Amino acid sequence: MMTQIIIPSDCGNAPKKNFLKDFYTAWAKDDLDFCKKHLDDHIIWEIVGQNTLSGIENFEKQLQHYPIRNASKMVIETIITHGTDASVDGQIWTNEGAVFAFCDVYKFKGFKGFSLKSIKSFWVELPTGSGCRGN
Repeated sequence: MMTQIIIPSDCGNAPKKNFLKDFYTAWAKDDLDFCKKHLDDHIIWEIVGQNTLSGIENFEKQLQHYPIRNASKMVIETIITHGTDASVDGQIWTNEGAVFAFCDVYKFKGFKGFSLKSIKSFWVELPTGSGCRGN
């Protein structure tokens, strides 16, 4: 089943916004090669309230249990970038009918390029029929 992906088109001339748009699209389409290609070898991924892991291998293992890989729909509402910092927020609908609101905060390895040094993820499961945007 294909994931319906809705992303704002206002990325314009913002390379890191365009990269994050592509990163989420690859993530939702299970293109792990694209995702891993843009991770620092020592990536740190903190999933608030659950765990913190480091390294590409652990990142890939954690993805096996992450709602975005089982999404029927993903709506990105906002992509914000400034220097080496960025954030993305939106909602994910899983094939089982669960709905999650999320905000991921990123640190890039440097001002140039698209290597991700760290990700801090906030995910909240919403009640079914909560009326969040993108329904």
